[in-house]
Amino acid sequence: MSNEEKILSMLEKIQADVDTLKTDIAKLKAGEKINDEKPKMSSREALLKMATLFDDDEKEALGRYQAAEEARKVALYG
Repeated sequence: MSNEEKILSMLEKIQADVDTLKTDIAKLKAGEKINDEKPKMSSREALLKMATLFDDDEKEALGRYQAAEEARKVALYG
């Protein structure tokens, strides 16, 4: 499996965790009971694993992207 495939797999797991959390929040708001199982992998764990797959150039590019994304959010939302 290539690094790109590993990263996509981890991102899919993160998205699944986010979707589960959104569903749980909706259930709680509706007064329903939620499933208390822990996610298989936390977002932090997945990001740390992804970081080990990047070479230095990819890490630098990701850092620049994150900084640009943060600046965009500040510009849009203040």
